Amino acid sequence: MKLLSHPLPAIFLAGFTALFAGPRAVSAQIGENMPWQAAVKTDLAVDFGNTGFHGRWQYQRCDCGDLLIKLEQVAPDGVLSGELIMVRSKLLLARGFDKQGDDVAPLIQAPSLMLQLAYGLLNRSQPKGPAAVGDSQKWNIREATTNFSLNTGVATGIFAAPWQIKGKGWETEAGHRRFELTFHFANPSPGHPDKRDSIKLSGDLDYLQEAFPYTDDTPFTGWRMQWLSRHKPESEPVPEGATLGQLRAQAKTH
Repeated sequence: MKLLSHPLPAIFLAGFTALFAGPRAVSAQIGENMPWQAAVKTDLAVDFGNTGFHGRWQYQRCDCGDLLIKLEQVAPDGVLSGELIMVRSKLLLARGFDKQGDDVAPLIQAPSLMLQLAYGLLNRSQPKGPAAVGDSQKWNIREATTNFSLNTGVATGIFAAPWQIKGKGWETEAGHRRFELTFHFANPSPGHPDKRDSIKLSGDLDYLQEAFPYTDDTPFTGWRMQWLSRHKPESEPVPEGATLGQLRAQAKTH
């Protein structure tokens, strides 16, 4: 992984397969049995304790299964910002990231892992989902023995027990839920067997149906593309005049 991709703290182990398995349904309202991860749009801010790493990600799902991520990551070595689109879990499109180099695949690791972490913490905090949150709720969840594990397909992470979730969630307007969470976990190191770390997460979840900002006829000249399904180690420029619809068609047949 390149330094400019801002790898996460050493508790994470990188893997690499498909990110999403297929289309995601979008919703007009929050149903009683709707899971936290059914949000159409998610704004997420994350602070990693005293590491100097801060991330801000905006996610939007297409009802076709694609995922748009607008990201800004701040680390001791600099700021990384741009846009990513995962197409049919096979093709990664990237714009910005001029200093990243040709391999843009590592860029999807941090935002995918942090999105799953946020949903996982919310599911532990309020298992009944967003419909069960109206007025402000306070949460305090503890686990003494079982590690908190994540696997997004493009990255995996393990947070050692004992761990604790403290925070709150509340409704801001119809179809929206906000949350603020602090995740404490064990992170032993040589000479420091009792060391603990924490991550702060906050954000907004929007469950209302909304049009994807890029349509099939949107030209993607100026973006880069990298085939994850072919395990390509390098990206290449999107061909002149190629549209998102054409790229989706290519991904469908590969």
